[in-house]
Amino acid sequence: MPSQSRQNTTESQLAVDQESDWRTVIEALCQQADDLCHIHNHITRVVSNLNITESWFSDYDEPGRAKYELESVVLMFLYQHIQGFNDSRLARRLSGAAFVHVRLGLDQPPRQQTINYMWRNRFSIHERRGITTAAKHIREICTRQNVTFASEPAFDPDDINAGDSIGKEQIAEAVNRATELGFDEFSANRASNCKYELQAYFERQGYLTLTNAGTTTPRRRFAWLSRRDEVPHGSSHNRTMKKIAAPDSQTDLSDFADGRRPPDWERIRKEVLSPFHAGVDQLLNEIAERDQGGLREPVKAAIDITSWEFEPSPYCNEEDTEEWKEPIPVDGEERYLRNDYPEMVSGLKGDGKRGYQFATLTIVAEDTPLVLAIEPVRDKRWWEDEEIQTTSRAKIVDRLLEQASRHVNIQKLFADRGFDTIGVRDVIDRHDVQYVIPKRMNATVDYDNIEKVKEHSVADIAVEPARLDGGDGRSHDVSIMYVPSTEEKETYSIFTTNAEVSPDRAQGLTAQYGHRWEIENEYKTIKEHFLPTSASKDYRVRFLYFVIAVIMYNVWRLTNFLLRDEVTVNLGEKPLIQAGEISELVGVYLFDPGD
Repeated sequence: MPSQSRQNTTESQLAVDQESDWRTVIEALCQQADDLCHIHNHITRVVSNLNITESWFSDYDEPGRAKYELESVVLMFLYQHIQGFNDSRLARRLSGAAFVHVRLGLDQPPRQQTINYMWRNRFSIHERRGITTAAKHIREICTRQNVTFASEPAFDPDDINAGDSIGKEQIAEAVNRATELGFDEFSANRASNCKYELQAYFERQGYLTLTNAGTTTPRRRFAWLSRRDEVPHGSSHNRTMKKIAAPDSQTDLSDFADGRRPPDWERIRKEVLSPFHAGVDQLLNEIAERDQGGLREPVKAAIDITSWEFEPSPYCNEEDTEEWKEPIPVDGEERYLRNDYPEMVSGLKGDGKRGYQFATLTIVAEDTPLVLAIEPVRDKRWWEDEEIQTTSRAKIVDRLLEQASRHVNIQKLFADRGFDTIGVRDVIDRHDVQYVIPKRMNATVDYDNIEKVKEHSVADIAVEPARLDGGDGRSHDVSIMYVPSTEEKETYSIFTTNAEVSPDRAQGLTAQYGHRWEIENEYKTIKEHFLPTSASKDYRVRFLYFVIAVIMYNVWRLTNFLLRDEVTVNLGEKPLIQAGEISELVGVYLFDPGD
């Protein structure tokens, strides 16, 4: 009996130790989830980015029998219990939504019987209890952070919720047609005997977008999704993408318009935007050829700037810098700037943030939303004292309008307060486009005019004429509109336009300004669904990836347009196929590899 008692005591102590260890594991997983909720807004992205330590588990591996990696299986069960799925529903979800099992790291979706067997035979009772408890807490954390649990794209086009009138063939045909038009003009200076055709790399890029993966991701997962017999490796992917964006080594006199060789980023911009605009032309031609009336020109458009954060610090250690380099004071310390820090990384709003920036011009309002123009942006860097050459807002707008004018006639242009400059207004007026731009309340006359409107017995809107001097002897008339704010009671917003407007028309014109918010949704969609992970400092890669993401956004929009014949729904407001579905379909159906 004493030996039996000691055995029971030992087993009891072991159980206590396991429970104590699992409390630590659960706390670690919850902390990770809380951090990830600030980065990702969908449960699959939160779960797939959790770090699982193999030492937490002891009974999983059976040499020669464990078909799935431990980490992926643990993530799968966390996902199951967070969603509250039984085994059969989990199996259906993994097989019906390819991006879910790919993100979780599963080579293929396991069957229901396999799921049940792994849960009961690969994990101890304490491990199962720990996984379910962790899942419960993670769900609570994600719910508080407004993480999305539903709206997952379907892998099989038959499963897309598009009604009975849309079938797999129609969707696949629309996706193929749209991607062919968007990517057709890209090329790279490659040898004629290359092992993989260029299309294979764009297919792989679609996969990276689908999984939010980096270019070094193992190709076995991509190979499983691809219909090709063999797929390119990540290292060759990087090299090929750089070649696509690499400017011609030969220059001509037009490149030296100001007597100096243009910077590399300018030449990369020119190289990448040329095929982009060829694709935009083809997309617009496709729309025009459909008996939908095409675009209703002149169009309304919006411009704005988005950022792609860059994590590496601009500072280095003293031992890594040259002797001649002088330190700079930073928060009471002496720091040394890196010599090789990317020149196109700008300082961003927020505590210590930095990143690449891009401006776009997008069709908004009633027409199919398409991005017509892209511009690199180079702003000030808060970590440097010396002045650097930046791209002015006026030059950015000028170039965006120049690009867009190749494709459509623009009637109105909306921009936010970041473009509240005389130069921007003058440039837009030179292009003979009407603008609506908010104005900062920074003059005594603004306060006085607002007080007059508030005191008026009838009117709650006022319009004041003004004259804007654009320099070089140019000037144009401006209407300054004072309208009640839609965000705060008893406050007013100030807008400017180069059109002559009455107070009645001012109300309608400023209401139209609300279309500008569509560009904010555009950036959210591009970053969430179409922009893959990248740690590259090479601007060829960064700019090309962003342009490809924009093309995929346009492909998404055009695909929904091409399917309009089959449904009666405003696809601009409520797309038939969701952005996540397009990124997945493009990753699988992008190009036909042939026989």
